Formats: sequence, C-alpha cells, structure tokens
Amino acid sequence: MNKRLSKSEFIFAYMIIITLACFVGGFFFGAYYMKSKIEAQQAAVLEQQKLEAERERQLREQKLYSEQDFIRFYYAVYAPVQELKRAHFEKMAAWPNLDKSAQKDALEQLVEAAKQTGKQLDKEVPLPTSPLLVQAHSQFNTGVRAYLDGMKQLLSDQNSNALSPAAISSRLSLDGWFKGSEQFYHSLAVWESAYVTKQTLPKDVPANVSADQWKQLPFHYKTYIAAHSISAHKKWESYSPEDLTARLDLLFGSDDAKNLGIKDVDAAVRLLTATDAVHSGDFKEVQGKHYSSLKAPEIPLYR
Repeated sequence: MNKRLSKSEFIFAYMIIITLACFVGGFFFGAYYMKSKIEAQQAAVLEQQKLEAERERQLREQKLYSEQDFIRFYYAVYAPVQELKRAHFEKMAAWPNLDKSAQKDALEQLVEAAKQTGKQLDKEVPLPTSPLLVQAHSQFNTGVRAYLDGMKQLLSDQNSNALSPAAISSRLSLDGWFKGSEQFYHSLAVWESAYVTKQTLPKDVPANVSADQWKQLPFHYKTYIAAHSISAHKKWESYSPEDLTARLDLLFGSDDAKNLGIKDVDAAVRLLTATDAVHSGDFKEVQGKHYSSLKAPEIPLYR
C-alpha cells in the first residue's frame, strides 16, 4: 500500500515543482528576451545600412550636397564669418601699437562687426540637400554669438588694453567656430567622395595619419583632417584649413619632413604651428602650381 505524503513532504515537493517551473519559464523567457534583443539589434543595423545605402544612392544621383547649396552657404554664412575673422586678426595685428583709446575703438568696431555678422547668420538659408552645411550654419551662428559676448566682456574690462592678442583669443569661446569649420570641410569631403573619388569616406577621422598615408588622400578629405586638427589643437588663427593643407603638402613633398624626422600629420602640425609657418593665403599662393586641376564646388574659396 502506498504511503501518503505528509503535509511537509507535499509542500516540499510542491516547492520543487514550482522552482522547476520558474526555472524552465525563466529560461525560455530569457531566451525569448535575448532573441528579441538580438533581432532588435540586427534590425537597427539593417536600418542603418538601408539609410547609408539610401544616402549613397542620393549622392550618386546628385541629390545631396548640390552646387547650389555650397554657393548659398558660402555667400550667406562662410564669407561673412571669414570677414569677421579677417577683421579680428587685422585689429589684433595692430593692437600692440595702439594707445588705450585706439584699442577701445578697435574692440568697439569688432563688437559692431560681430553684431552685423550675427544678423546675417540669423537669416534662414535654404540648404535642402546638405545636412552638414545646415549644422555648420548653426554652429557658426553660435560661434559668432559667443564671440560677440566675449568681445563685449573684454570691452567692459578695465584692463583689456594690457592683454596681448593671444590672451584676447584665449578669453573667447570659440567651440562653435571650430565645429562649424569642421562641418563645412566635412561637407566638402563628402562632396568629393560622391562626385570625384567615388569612394565612401571613413566613418571617423583617423587618430593620426602617417606622411605616406597623407600623400595618398584626396585634397578635400585632407582639408577636413586639417580642420579637425585645428579644432583639436584649439588653434584659432588667421589662416584656414586649406592653408594648413597646402603647407602640409609642401612639407611632406620635400625632404624637410624626412630630415627633421617628421613622420606623421600630428607632428607636422605641431612643427608648422610652433614655427608660425602657416599663413592666411598660403593655399592661394600655391594653387596655380600645385592644385591647378583641383575639383571643387564653384565657390570663391577655390577660384
């Protein structure tokens, strides 16, 4: 005759059954959750790939980064920003020779110039095919506003006349300026990849580039790297990224880099900036000789 289970034995057996059921249920729930997570990740990857494929298709069909967008951006955004930058460095070049009154006048003129530039950048600019140019417009606008605030603060500072041009620049918030420049030159690199080299750009700017690698890169991608380097080194100077690119090309194209033991772009940039070897207009100066066949959007920057 079978012995009936005691109450405690029954509860113990019941708990074992419940535990096993929870374990089995948890296993299948976990498996289902992991499967769903993996599927979601795969779906996200596929969706990103579809977006990239669509972007590449649009680029090939010339629906992104049109010539018209670059022309609009240049005249409505880049040219006014560069004019303000030019005015700043002209005032700073004369700064040490100005008396206190003239220095105050110089700051007031830069404040007024920044106000006018800000008004220009506040205007809407239709850039329907160029998301990076839209971002660059926003960043330059932020940069000019920050510059205006900084110059106003300097104007109210009783000791501003005792500051050097470098000290004045160091007191300005220039992140928007740097980011706007990066995005502008990134857009040119994208244009080049779509319509000139027909090769996809790397997703990220390389941490460093050797001299041999630099020589193989197309011009606008090199200039994007130069813009990125200027941002990384926080070098707000009168020259532009294409001027730095031209100097790097000249350095790596000669025996000087080898003789000086310069093996990569980062070391070259440090050398060129430390020796004040890069100047505004360097690109234009050598353009006819070294870049006569350069393909670029029809903007004055390259004409």
